[in-house]
Amino acid sequence: MTKHFLQCAAVAAMFLAVGTGCQSEKPAEDLSAVPSAYDDPNSTALGGNGNVGDWVPGASGLDSADANGWRPADPSGNRLGMPIIYFAYDSDVLVPSETANLDKIANYMMSKPKLALVIEGHCDQRGTDEYNRALGERRANAIRAYLASKGIADNRMNTMSFGKDKPAVEGTGNEVWRQNRRGVPVPMIMP
Repeated sequence: MTKHFLQCAAVAAMFLAVGTGCQSEKPAEDLSAVPSAYDDPNSTALGGNGNVGDWVPGASGLDSADANGWRPADPSGNRLGMPIIYFAYDSDVLVPSETANLDKIANYMMSKPKLALVIEGHCDQRGTDEYNRALGERRANAIRAYLASKGIADNRMNTMSFGKDKPAVEGTGNEVWRQNRRGVPVPMIMP
């Protein structure tokens, strides 16, 4: 513990000596290397017109419902091809490059009033379980707030955090971690 404190103090002294001070904002991270949810050749997400895959009420055939009576809308597990929303390291701020995907989700949800979303928040494998659960929840809530600002009723959305418990990609390193820092919209059928 003392060693960690001394290391932190040394870093802080370095900032003061250089005169830069602490910065509250992290540098912008290039998320261009993160694969798009639409890169999956098996996905039915986008046709030539850029619409999210078609949804037919009651077509899921799944009888398992959550506490709200919501059932998964896509039995294939493809989430109707809805895009995954990626985040920068240690951040719950929506990055501008994800706006187009968020707008696609919002537009699709507006056209399907009986559809609901469970928004899952995920983190990479670094950090404590408690910290990552809280960060995952903030990420899911950031997506929820954006969709609400586009007119999606709050009662059509729920959030849950998995923290680092359900990585999209196993392993370590920047490329793996980028793919695990995400928000996943899971379309549900409301009763």
